[in-house]
Amino acid sequence: MRKYILLFLLAVAASGCVAVAAGGIGAGATYTIVAGSVSDNVDAKVPQVVDTFINVIKDNGGEILFASISEGEVRAEMDKISYTLTTKKLTENSTKYTITARKSYDLLPARDEAIKIYTEMAERLK
Repeated sequence: MRKYILLFLLAVAASGCVAVAAGGIGAGATYTIVAGSVSDNVDAKVPQVVDTFINVIKDNGGEILFASISEGEVRAEMDKISYTLTTKKLTENSTKYTITARKSYDLLPARDEAIKIYTEMAERLK
């Protein structure tokens, strides 16, 4: 079932829709896709979200260019794609995060790549 959800999301993302609200990996999870960005709210503190993003990027052969837990921001590069993670503390134990992916000198959105990183993060943050 998860494969079908991911395939659906990739198809929608490739279709050029500006914004889509979609069902997430787990029951009751929802996230938003806008251009080259994916946003979600999770039951995790900002440091855990930042660390998870860093580990996903490194585990996939990427390079961390900037990371700040206090600012809740990370910039990374992998396979000629630039990634940015921004976070916002919602409550003591929940965080809103956005992953933005850009290709070609940060000019073109790379939403498929943002979805891949989001999917891996969602699995790890369960």
